[in-house]
Amino acid sequence: MSENNTDALRSWLIVLPIIFILFLAAVFLAFVNVEGLTTEQRLDYGTKAITTTGTIFAGIAVFINAFYAAKRAEAMDKSAIAANESAKAALKNAEAAIQNAKAAQDKQITERFAKAIEQLGSEKIEVRLGAIYTLERIAKDSPKDHWTIMEVLTAFVRENAPLKKEHEARISEPPKLSTDIQATLTVIGRRNCNNEPKNQRLNLSRVDIRRANLNEGKLQRIIFNGANLYKAMLIGADLEEAIFSETNLQETFLSLAKLQKATFLGANLQSTILVGANLQGAIFEEANLKGAILEKAILQTTNLRKAKNLEQWQIDSAKGDRTTILPDYLEYPEHWQ
Repeated sequence: MSENNTDALRSWLIVLPIIFILFLAAVFLAFVNVEGLTTEQRLDYGTKAITTTGTIFAGIAVFINAFYAAKRAEAMDKSAIAANESAKAALKNAEAAIQNAKAAQDKQITERFAKAIEQLGSEKIEVRLGAIYTLERIAKDSPKDHWTIMEVLTAFVRENAPLKKEHEARISEPPKLSTDIQATLTVIGRRNCNNEPKNQRLNLSRVDIRRANLNEGKLQRIIFNGANLYKAMLIGADLEEAIFSETNLQETFLSLAKLQKATFLGANLQSTILVGANLQGAIFEEANLKGAILEKAILQTTNLRKAKNLEQWQIDSAKGDRTTILPDYLEYPEHWQ
């Protein structure tokens, strides 16, 4: 309700009582001066006149109040409509601001991504390292770009750490893994796997990552076919459903690793340390397990039927049961339930 209407209502509320009092006084004087009426008649007519006058003025007051109440309600409706329109406009502005911010962010991410890809090809190790960590940051900031970035990083490892020729790989003590390759593997190992498509796998096939440090890395479902992981550190790593076909895992440290449903088709696990590793559901078809340490390794539902060079002492030190599939020449230990 406007300020003018409020002032008008206040004025009427002041004026009406004054008019009412003056009118009563006039009625009273009129009846007092009328000749020929008894005192009783004057009182009776005066009372009726006052009652009628009061009723009339009360009706006027009610009408005025109702009129201004309607005006006030109308003003409130208009204010509500105006507020609603303002809210809609503010919402549209907010949506536009969000879209603009998202577009700006997407543009910034695209520019950062393009620059990082360019820097990966730099001859300077410090520039390549900066690019690797920039890509990791983008993968965290933009989940929709996570998978693309992980594929870029695995491709970087495949291109820059390819499998060596057989005579080169026979060197007794392989050289230390390059800093940028180790950094890339570390980034891959601490990625957020929840942002990855269920039907896709990262590919690290035919890479030479001997002595790589991937302890406690999140490496589930990665393909390591034909890769050389000689003496790599994978203690406590999550390698569930990983594929190690024809992979060199000789003397690799896999203690406490999660290897459920992993595939070791034709893999070399000579002297591999698998102490306490979870191998439930893993398949070791044609895998060479000569001298592998299986102490306290979990072998429930593990398929070892076609494993090579597996001996009874290795099985005796492990944890399994009748769901473990052993080669025909081995016996189930008595302590297996």
